[in-house]
Amino acid sequence: MQNVAKLFHVRVEARVLLIFYPTVCKDATPKECPTPTVQSKGGLVCVSASRRRFCKPMCNEGYDFGFLRISRLFETCSDATNYMWTTQYVGGNKLAVCNKSGIRIAGTSSAYFPANQDCWTTKSNSTLEQEIINAFENELNAKNFNGPYTHRCLMCG
Repeated sequence: MQNVAKLFHVRVEARVLLIFYPTVCKDATPKECPTPTVQSKGGLVCVSASRRRFCKPMCNEGYDFGFLRISRLFETCSDATNYMWTTQYVGGNKLAVCNKSGIRIAGTSSAYFPANQDCWTTKSNSTLEQEIINAFENELNAKNFNGPYTHRCLMCG
């Protein structure tokens, strides 16, 4: 019962923090890109660079992606995509869905929040949040999508 109360407190704290934090995710560049929909059992880590928006879907512990994402680490939105997200879902701004699953096989290891650290727990701790964002920026650098990065954020569902 104590763990449930603690988790509830963290989620409430994180949601309250969202009210007071600047709307970094919603005001991101390029402005023509719609704000992506965040899956309910995970989150999206997003950054902007070189007039492009990059977002990486992440699932919480106990959930996995509905589609294979091993070769598809992130989605992009820019003038090259007509300001639409490069997603496997037709229409709309849904980048991924996290389904209940006992095993994680659809994504790379970095596409999942660590055990006992869901998106809201991560969001409520600025150090953990920055670690997730920094890791994503390193992955983008490895694929030659270099910074500087702006509008860095983590959104939780």
